[in-house]
Amino acid sequence: MGEYLGNFIEHPGQMVALAGVAVVWAGLAAVGGVLGGRDGLREVDPLYGWGLAAALFTLAGVFTAVPFMWLAGALAVLAVAAAIRVVRRDGRLVPASALRMVVLTAPLILAASAMVGSQWDEFSQWLPSTRFLLQADRFPGADMPATGASFPAYPYGWPLLGYLAGRVGGQLIECAGPLFNILLLLTFGLVTIRVIRRGLADGADADAGSPGWGLCALGALAATLFNPTFVPKIALTAYADTATTVATGIAAVLGWLMLEVLGEGRDGAARRLAWQAGLVLTLLVTLKQAAVVLFVMVAVAVVLAGWRDPAVRLGPLVRLLPAVVLPPLVVYVAWRYHVSTGLGGREFVIRPVSTWFVGEIPQILGRMLLILSKKGVYLGIMALAVAFAVRGLVRFRGPFDRLSIIVGLAFLGYNTFLLFAYVASFRYDEAVVAASFWRYNMHLGGLCIVFAAYGLAVLWRRHGPDRLRVDRLGWLAVALLVAAPLALPHKLRFDRQPPTPHIRAVGQALADLLPPGGRVAVVDTLGSGESSVITAYELREPGRVSDLLAGAANDDPDRLRAFMAARRSESVVVYSVSPAVQDVLGPAIMPGATYLLTPDNGDGRSVVRAWPVSADR
Repeated sequence: MGEYLGNFIEHPGQMVALAGVAVVWAGLAAVGGVLGGRDGLREVDPLYGWGLAAALFTLAGVFTAVPFMWLAGALAVLAVAAAIRVVRRDGRLVPASALRMVVLTAPLILAASAMVGSQWDEFSQWLPSTRFLLQADRFPGADMPATGASFPAYPYGWPLLGYLAGRVGGQLIECAGPLFNILLLLTFGLVTIRVIRRGLADGADADAGSPGWGLCALGALAATLFNPTFVPKIALTAYADTATTVATGIAAVLGWLMLEVLGEGRDGAARRLAWQAGLVLTLLVTLKQAAVVLFVMVAVAVVLAGWRDPAVRLGPLVRLLPAVVLPPLVVYVAWRYHVSTGLGGREFVIRPVSTWFVGEIPQILGRMLLILSKKGVYLGIMALAVAFAVRGLVRFRGPFDRLSIIVGLAFLGYNTFLLFAYVASFRYDEAVVAASFWRYNMHLGGLCIVFAAYGLAVLWRRHGPDRLRVDRLGWLAVALLVAAPLALPHKLRFDRQPPTPHIRAVGQALADLLPPGGRVAVVDTLGSGESSVITAYELREPGRVSDLLAGAANDDPDRLRAFMAARRSESVVVYSVSPAVQDVLGPAIMPGATYLLTPDNGDGRSVVRAWPVSADR
């Protein structure tokens, strides 16, 4: 029982994490509540606030030397003032439905608050970036030390949330990413409920009343367990993919609703939705380097859907475009200016045309199709979206065609871009296997959900049994939503799975054992090299892992001897012991342990410390 409860309550730092994340999210919701107004999509308020914060930090961080602590303080004052205004206006800070969702997902949230970093990109990119912001209190630049991240020129909209939570909690909060991701998914669940209601009500009184417990549970499930792109090892980590998914999906919904009210002649409501879409798209371009492509795809798809809709007048639509596209463009251009003046080459770059893998396009495209074919539900939904998008472009019929055009064109456009990226940017070994292709398609998961939710709602309204109301199914959703994390906690707490906890413990010990500034080389011929990334993260100072020998291809005695000879004056940590390692380092190095070796007075090495490895390493 104690081990089971440990999946949910493991250390006192959970309270600090929960408080830090809650304060930041509430503050962003307050600011967004003022920006969105009383008639806005209240469930999206935190993203409006986050979009403004991301713009503020980006512009100030690029063009001024103001410490981020001052910006955070100004944002806090603004949030308090905004919270007072919103509470006076609406009687509450956040919608009741949002609180219901938090209560329903309490077991999931509690488990996430106990988690620590465990995935490769958390240690190589996202956690080091957040730690750097907390330490440097500004963006990296030409005059700043290394950040420890693989791509320090990536935008910082996502690490900014971790920075703000860390300022509230007084320390780096590793589980801030999973907690914020859950809140983002719940936000998207509420937006999905709005979409479902519109499909069921055919637009009439679609937004009336706060969703009850059952409908809230159904929305949360739509964003998680029923979401064909939901992967716990992405969603419950510090990865920025979930934020990208949610921002893309919500921006598309806002554009869809904007076209609807514009077609009804409600220019004022359309203008408000345009500004709200602009804030979410501003947030989107600050999340990942390639997110600007999603911004372009969504914006273009919305314009094409409006152009094809006979109810939408072209003049008013064109006048709304500056509100939609100018804020994200200004922020994006500002960041590109910063990258060009001090961070060039520290991100994915487009290679010279002569080095593009043009001849490998058929192989890459085949691999992309093979990967999608294994994700049948997702591929089926998006194929339907494309088919209905084509139909809508030929013969437009109404809101469903409008949504199909937005989703279908964004899907085709983004995957065309991914093919280009494999040809022109990725390494050869990554390009020919379409590395991470499914993970990138997760960015379209929000579009997939809203298209499926609206389509099913329309089908239910037209053909569903009258005697069975959808909201009555919600109590089944409540039971499933609450029971799932309680029944399968081991599926959530993958951060406890070996070998990561062992490697982290060794890295933390090395930080104390090595002399200040001392470097260490890593030998892990039975591993993938992740041990080197984790060790570098635990040593805290970039550059302290000097080199790595990992993978079966390097499990060769001669190669290991050369590796050791080249680092005669450095310490070496051995994470895995193969026959080749024993042949070179001697019989004292036995399987079942990790070893720290340091140069002795002669030409050999001495074992300073050994850490036993669990049997399932």
